[in-house]
Amino acid sequence: MLFAVSYGIGASAFVALIALMLLNRRPQAFGLSVLLACVITTIWAVAAALQPWWMPGAAHALESLRSGAWLLLLALVLSAARRKEEHLRANIWLPLVAAVIGLASVANDCRFLFSADSPTAFAASQVLDRVLVSVCGILLVENLYRNTSPGRRWHVFPLCIAIGALFAYDLFVFCEAVVLRELAPSLLAGRGIVLALIVPLLVLTMARNPDWSIDIHVSRRVVFHGATLTTAGIFLLVAAGVAGLIGRFPGEWASISEIAFFCGSVILLLTVLSTESFRSRLKRIIAENFFSTHYDYRTEWLRSIAALSSAAAHDPLAVRVIRSIADVVDSPGGALWLEDAAGNYRVAQVLSMKLDVAAIEPAAGELVAGFRGGEAVQIFSSHAPTTGKTARHPAWADDASAWLAVPLVKIDRLIGFVVLASPRAPAVLNWESNDLLLAMGQQAAGYLEEERVTRALLESQALIDYSRKFSFVIHDIKNVSGQLALMVVNIQKFGERAEFRADMIRGVESATKKLGSLVDRLRPDAPAVEEPKLSNVAQRIGDVLRELERGDVPVRAQIETGAVCVLIAPSDLHAILTHLVTNAVEASSGGDEVLVALRTERGSAVIEVTDRGCGMSADFIRNSLFAPLHSTKLHGHGMGAFQARDLVRAAGGEIEVISAVGRGTTMRIVLPKLGESSGTDELCQVIAS
Repeated sequence: MLFAVSYGIGASAFVALIALMLLNRRPQAFGLSVLLACVITTIWAVAAALQPWWMPGAAHALESLRSGAWLLLLALVLSAARRKEEHLRANIWLPLVAAVIGLASVANDCRFLFSADSPTAFAASQVLDRVLVSVCGILLVENLYRNTSPGRRWHVFPLCIAIGALFAYDLFVFCEAVVLRELAPSLLAGRGIVLALIVPLLVLTMARNPDWSIDIHVSRRVVFHGATLTTAGIFLLVAAGVAGLIGRFPGEWASISEIAFFCGSVILLLTVLSTESFRSRLKRIIAENFFSTHYDYRTEWLRSIAALSSAAAHDPLAVRVIRSIADVVDSPGGALWLEDAAGNYRVAQVLSMKLDVAAIEPAAGELVAGFRGGEAVQIFSSHAPTTGKTARHPAWADDASAWLAVPLVKIDRLIGFVVLASPRAPAVLNWESNDLLLAMGQQAAGYLEEERVTRALLESQALIDYSRKFSFVIHDIKNVSGQLALMVVNIQKFGERAEFRADMIRGVESATKKLGSLVDRLRPDAPAVEEPKLSNVAQRIGDVLRELERGDVPVRAQIETGAVCVLIAPSDLHAILTHLVTNAVEASSGGDEVLVALRTERGSAVIEVTDRGCGMSADFIRNSLFAPLHSTKLHGHGMGAFQARDLVRAAGGEIEVISAVGRGTTMRIVLPKLGESSGTDELCQVIAS
């Protein structure tokens, strides 16, 4: 009865696991191997539950087949991770050796298929065979876990704990049989409970490895592993003592409870040892007490270079910069701030951290000044005192649980900084940590500056190519200009309706003037840009709205102040407003309203063009909206937004984008204001003088 209940529980757990694998997704790659191993394990558990009444020898043979299946799975994972020329032999022989060991074990059990008359009837060769298989399984698990890179152990350790616990318990049972020359029935029955305990870890393995791709590399940290084993040994001694006390209670369930407690303690220990916070704390204790330096600088430097220069994970450089600096102090994430065109610092990238992306740090602020030109790492004041410089605690730092800030300096210029989240384990920074973080910051700044320069060169090359293409249409523009001039003459001669004729004449004359001006500006000896002049913003808005007025999408102006004067070329302001309003109208549906608002705010003229269209994502705004030659329109050139921003910045202003997918867009233009009155452009000229 004891065997039936214990193995019945294990079989039921694996049946649920198999159902979960088949219902969620179709297993592929290593998933098929795991599915096969789980099916064999389930069949063995059912046979073991029935072995008091039906062929114990068959259950023994299925047990060897189960062990061979898990050995083969571990060997396949290791060999697939070493698909390099120098490991070709290991790739071929490792699965073959595992398969031979499993088949040899099954063949040995088949010799006693009809001779076993009880669940505990094992021949000496069968017991020794199981000891050998268990040792091989533990060695494979140890190689898989020890040689996995720290960044990938989160994916592999549940599988290692599960299969390691399975083989470790078998080794314990059959080693005791070798010493005592008999098998304890309660220990054999306990293997069904072990099966049930490892199922959650296998489920976690499936969730973390949907493609069953595990990255392996050799890593030797003898002291760390020695300390880990020592800690584990002490814990296991205590757990064994408590389990022994539980086993002294009367009743047949006392032995099962003893086994369940001990196995649960082992699995809990392995889980704790594999968590990042525990490992981080243990590494820090070892580094501070057993080594003269806190860091292995060669390892840290190589890791940083690999993180910054490798794009294997398809992460942008900003994410790699945050991760490379965060790994130095075991921080789970952070945020990258970069200098904008105005000299202030804005959030460019956030990784595993809650932060208001609209936060701004002024160049003249206390936080930026606290970096002392890139010579100091700042720890925010809410954390425990450290040897680093204590920084003021901004409002955004409270919400983001910010811990410290590392400057990014390139040729004595602070191009940005990285704010890190609180570490996985409490840490106190010393001079060594400060120096290493500063060095990592300088290296990251070099990569960021190189990317910025490369992007600027690419944009310049794109503009050159666009200019070359545009030179071919100059002749066509001249032809169109002549045709429009002829149309003006013809309309004056042959127009029938006076109102229509007058409107058409004004429109054609305006187009002719614009085309002529464009041809003049394209001449090699023409100035590149028009000289800036005082312009009345409200009047320019009115001109643009009259030109772009449509019946299906109304455009309304909301002027909250009088005539506001800004210093910008009138044609440039007209082009900026025309582009933004046209885009807003095209993004709107019939009946929606486009609003053009003008107000003054802190010495600046603020123009907002708002629509209720489909909106834009933050990624599109950051990476594509202002990129030259990138357009989502069928016949667009991708130059409008880029030119609009360039013209605004040339006038000392900035364009801000406020948008959300499905909620519309607001394009905000901020320009320096020179004067305000209720007059016209001439009055603005008087105010300026």
